[in-house]
Amino acid sequence: MPYTGNKPSAVPLTSADIADGIITSAKIVDGTIVNADINASAGLVLTKLASTGTLTVDNIQFPATQVASADANTLDDYEEGTWTPILGGEGTNSGQTYTSQVGRYTKIGNRVYISGYVKLSVLGTLGGTYAAIKNLPFTSNASSSLATGTVSFSYALNFASNVQSLGAYVTTSDTLFYICGSATTGVSPLNNLAKAVIGASTELAFAGHYIV
Repeated sequence: MPYTGNKPSAVPLTSADIADGIITSAKIVDGTIVNADINASAGLVLTKLASTGTLTVDNIQFPATQVASADANTLDDYEEGTWTPILGGEGTNSGQTYTSQVGRYTKIGNRVYISGYVKLSVLGTLGGTYAAIKNLPFTSNASSSLATGTVSFSYALNFASNVQSLGAYVTTSDTLFYICGSATTGVSPLNNLAKAVIGASTELAFAGHYIV
């Protein structure tokens, strides 16, 4: 884990800059920190390196369970993974079969970026009232605002009825987003679409983000 910026000769790293044994057995060779053992629980702390230098590392690993920080300027989490989107009503769905059902996510701090593609082959029984995509990888923020998150569609095919101006929003304190649109031609307000618009072979490709 070398420091590859300017030489810290003007502000050398001394024993006074090392707290609680965070860096041990370290030496500086031509401005690079080498042979450093890093305490796993305390992390790496460098407080006296030249202000114009840059710290270059191969990887930064965050714990499996986020250690949240109240400081808005602190990056406290990063994660990449997959999730399985469920297309149907916002209630309990059963008997569905998919030709394709894939999702990806990246979580940076309190923001989750999602993408996915679903294609139904058997509609099954859709629960609830409105059309939705469920099973988001993290529960959304509890803020009572539509600013919690938005989703857009790059591809939409085979609805059971006519849909115009397709869109979506992420609800609060939940793991789904509602699909919005208009059943009339031309410019009209977007509303939650009824689950009846989902057909036996509906397919959607989408991407968006939301706050957790």
